[in-house]
Parts: sequence; structure tokens; C-alpha cells
Amino acid sequence: MPRKSQRTQRSQPNQSGSLLTQQTLEETFAGGGEVNINFDEQTSDLVRYFVNRAGDHMIFKRADIKKHVLPKAGPHFQKIIDDSTKILRKVYGYNVIVIDAVQNSSKAYIVSNALPYLKDPTEQVQECPEDVHKILMLLILAHVFMANNCVSELSLYTFLKSFQIDPDRRHELFGNVKDYIHITLKNKKYLTLEMDQLSKKISISWGPRAEKEISKHEILKFVCKMYKDRAPNSWVNQHKVANEQHFENHRVNVDIPTPMEEE
Repeated sequence: MPRKSQRTQRSQPNQSGSLLTQQTLEETFAGGGEVNINFDEQTSDLVRYFVNRAGDHMIFKRADIKKHVLPKAGPHFQKIIDDSTKILRKVYGYNVIVIDAVQNSSKAYIVSNALPYLKDPTEQVQECPEDVHKILMLLILAHVFMANNCVSELSLYTFLKSFQIDPDRRHELFGNVKDYIHITLKNKKYLTLEMDQLSKKISISWGPRAEKEISKHEILKFVCKMYKDRAPNSWVNQHKVANEQHFENHRVNVDIPTPMEEE
């Protein structure tokens, strides 16, 4: 009997400890015993994380943010995201945009500049824009869009050659165009490149960043300027697709550059 009593007494602390642990866990996940969160500090950490990397055109995966920036946020993760988004928009002029799943990630974000481009009236006119690659990207996206958002690599190269831009040769203005398409625009998610396993041919379409960051209506207006006498709705399918775009990077007074005139 004493042994049984001893066994009972010895088991009671273990049972009590087990119940206490279970109860603590339940309260934690229910919000009763949660770790105190300093929302201001967590929000500042996330803002810095976005700002320091925004210039690299990164894709910010939700899982990476939870792991490296907000490991203790728990159920408050979305609130911190929302608060950070407001600060980034108001203070830094950035849009935080949710994009479709990237690889195995269920959710990801991009940070895009939401400020309009303002011309300095005292600035001297330059023959070449400061960021010439924006013109090249605009030409590429316009061609892909007008071809119903999927073109072959050969089709894109032929189009660029009509502007004296040969992707197989280093361009004096744009540099290595082939690397810009296959590495830069692909890695920054402006383009999606897929290779057919049988033919080994590459097809090119708009990437998730372009879908969220660049207005197809503005692209269509750009094309209209090239044709001069065409209205946007004269391209029925493209106009319909532009109307259906879930475009989020809204700006004010953003002008599409005038197409380069042929000499």
C-alpha cells in the first residue's frame, strides 16, 4: 500500500505539470497568456526591412518575414503588416502589394514606388533618360501584352530588332539586352519565362510584379501614341484585358514616355 501511495504521490506532480503546460498552451493560443507585443517596435522593424530592400525589387515572402522579422507576431502578423503598409505609403511613398503565390509560398509582397514622377523645370533636357532600362522594359511589356500576353523568344527578339536593338549584341544604350530579359526582368518577376521540355523553345509572358505594378491601360495608351490614330478600345481584346486587370500601384499624373521617333 505505501508503494501504491508513493506511486500516486509521485505521479501527481507530473500530472499537474502536464495539465498546467497544456492549459498554458491553450491560453496562449486563445490569447489569454500571449506574449506581450510591442506593436510600434515590430512595425518599425518591418518598415526598415521593406525600405532597405525595396530598391532591389525583391519578392518578400510571408514565410521569410515571419521567420526573420516578426517571429513573435503570431496572430498579430496582419495588423503589423497593415500598420507598416500605411507608414510606407504615407512617409516613404511606397505601395505594398500582395502578389500571387511564388513557388511554394502561399503569399508574397512587392514594394513599389507610388510617387509620381515630377519634372524639374530647371533641369536641363537630356538626350537619354537617367533610367534607360525603363524604356526597354516598356517596349518588351507592350509587345507581350499586344500579343495576348504570350510570345516566343524569337518573336520578342524580332520586335526589338525593328528598333535596332539586337539582344544577341551589346547595345550602346541598353547594354546586354539578353541578360536583361533572361536574368534581370525574370528575377524581378516582371517577366515569366517558360521552356517547353520537348521543343526547348522559350515563351515569355508578364510576370506577377508587372501584373500588379504596371497598368495595362497605360501600356495601351503608349501603343496608341505609336500608332497615332488608334483609340485604346479599337484593340478589343487588349482593352477588355486591361479593364479586368487587378492593378494596385495607383499613382497620380504619371506620364508614359513618348515613343522614340524614327530618324
